[in-house]
Amino acid sequence: MFSVKQLSLATVGTVALGLGSIAPVSAASLYEITGLDFLPSDINDSAQVVGENYLWENGNVTDLNTLAGANKSHLFATSINNNGAIVGGGLTTSNSIGQAFVFNGSTISAVTPAFNCRSNCGYVVAEDINDSGTIALNYDGRVGLVQTSYGTTTQALSTRTLFNIAINNQNQVVGSAVFTDGSSLGQFSENGQQTDLVAQAEPDSIYRLNRSTANDINDAGNIVGSGLVSTFPSNSALEATLWTDADEPGVSLGTLGGANSEAFGVNNSEQVVGVSTLLDGLTQHAFLWEGDEILDLNSLIDPALGWELTSAFEINNSGDIIGIGFYNGVESGFIAKAVPEPSSVLGVLGLGAFGLSNWLKRKK
Repeated sequence: MFSVKQLSLATVGTVALGLGSIAPVSAASLYEITGLDFLPSDINDSAQVVGENYLWENGNVTDLNTLAGANKSHLFATSINNNGAIVGGGLTTSNSIGQAFVFNGSTISAVTPAFNCRSNCGYVVAEDINDSGTIALNYDGRVGLVQTSYGTTTQALSTRTLFNIAINNQNQVVGSAVFTDGSSLGQFSENGQQTDLVAQAEPDSIYRLNRSTANDINDAGNIVGSGLVSTFPSNSALEATLWTDADEPGVSLGTLGGANSEAFGVNNSEQVVGVSTLLDGLTQHAFLWEGDEILDLNSLIDPALGWELTSAFEINNSGDIIGIGFYNGVESGFIAKAVPEPSSVLGVLGLGAFGLSNWLKRKK
């Protein structure tokens, strides 16, 4: 899971448009695009999508604030598991400024961890949930907790500032710590043992050039985020990074021609999605990494559809991708569904046009 609320403003709001025409289709996998009327945060293997206060399923949208137990709250959903359970934050209660919630398919209820924070506790947000119902909680932006479906709570991560906590089906947890100098460090936790994720570049204690982020983890324990690839401060760059072993340096996945990239999601087939700058150093595009190759997601869709995909947040085990982009210059969420390779490219592009047409009808 990657929380859209933690995405930088540069990624969400200031993406420069256009470098001319998008590259032609050059890979076997092609995608049809469906627009979403909200910014998505997570997708499960059934292609149910959550984000903001909405649940999307096969074109049908449910406002979570209208469900039983919502208590006229201002909910925001962060994650959905393969059983359809949803977690997030913003539930209104009498004893909490900010309250985590879980939706079990019929009722929204509060998630209250049995944990005493140090001081001035402000909120608790459920940032991820695995298929057994174990929830990864961000407590006051400093402590990462794991709470089982039985209510047992343990501490997984602890730092000054903590964001983007994710958990896999083995109860392994990742997150990113932020320090007072603005640098960050990806962290991994298993059985309560916390490990710092080392980037590809040799660390430099003066400039803290071992900085990294950790945004997602699959069931094999593969972690994605970003890591520093240069040890010279004036030329330092963060690139999308994959860790197959938390005790070893991560491996850079490269960029789409620019200096920086970051990976946000990874599935069990080790397909990775994220965002990268292009050669002009300003434009940002969504990418898909598979088979040791980083691809511009825009090269896998029909450019005539009017979409420019700028960031990809998550990919499920069917290869479906969620993110944000621009449709005819207007920012929108999207779901990109991989389609079977037909007898001709035109067949795929026709499917993409059909999906876009359905979305436009709903918008009207």
